[in-house]
Amino acid sequence: MNRAVDAYLAELEARHFSHSRRAHGARTLERLILYLREAHSITDWRAVNETQLRDFAVYAATRHRSPRGKLISAATLRQWLSSIRCFFAWQCTHGHLLHSPAARLVLPRGEQPLPHVLNESEIARLIESPDIKTAIGLRDRAMMETLYATGIRHAEAQKLDLYDVDTAAHRLTVRLGKGQRDRMVPLTETASHWLTRYVTVARPELAAGKLWGKGKRRIKRNRSQSSPTPWAISTPALWLAVTGRRLSYQMIADRIRDYALRVELKASVHTFRHCCATHLLRGGASIRHVQQLLGHRDLSTTEIYTHVEISDLQEAVETASNKP
Repeated sequence: MNRAVDAYLAELEARHFSHSRRAHGARTLERLILYLREAHSITDWRAVNETQLRDFAVYAATRHRSPRGKLISAATLRQWLSSIRCFFAWQCTHGHLLHSPAARLVLPRGEQPLPHVLNESEIARLIESPDIKTAIGLRDRAMMETLYATGIRHAEAQKLDLYDVDTAAHRLTVRLGKGQRDRMVPLTETASHWLTRYVTVARPELAAGKLWGKGKRRIKRNRSQSSPTPWAISTPALWLAVTGRRLSYQMIADRIRDYALRVELKASVHTFRHCCATHLLRGGASIRHVQQLLGHRDLSTTEIYTHVEISDLQEAVETASNKP
């Protein structure tokens, strides 16, 4: 069973599906395999039927608990069952199964929660938190300015290369975004400024591996030595780690989380996307323009941010009405 899952995940990676999509699918199928083995003694995907998958859905909804001891939400269950349906559909497409036992699984419906959005002063406090006197701090400042200015996704930011950025023309190219679509997004004057500073000042230092070591400890080198350190890796990646290699998906998440904790805010990489869209709409931008910026295929996906605006308005009205 694991071989089929490995082959499925490998194809998702080859087709440039996002890291989060692949990781979520792997965890879901791992849970399903464990359940089928323990509850039904099944070790072959061909022995799985629709009833057993429905039993898994009931088990997941009523008995499976998160690390915090809570039952999973309807939205989470929907994601699990959707991943299972996609996996069985893939098996049918490749001739491993004659029909999909998951084809008629009913996906639960749940209200889509409003995204968590920081106000303008809070997002500014977060973006300005790195120490720009260091190469790492300058990199992180430029990265957060770019995330907020463009609203690009976590994976899209991680995959950026140097040639994707044109600070002179104030443009950034997102290659193979969600749905394998390329798009071009504008850069603000502020984002272009910090990207230029990062590329000209901090990135060369990171590319040379000068900060390799624990924390920010520098390795002592001969001042006359001008060649890069032996471990420095030549890469077109825009965002570099202290090793000179591309900054990983998880490293970006960790950096944002650490800065948010430092300034006592709740934020993730995706928070910048939510803030970008909400603040643009609040400033009078067209929802169609925001849709194009975010790379949403369906306008209804972008409309969630109009609900955030309505929620803000309701809160403001309630606050005003409660004043003496």
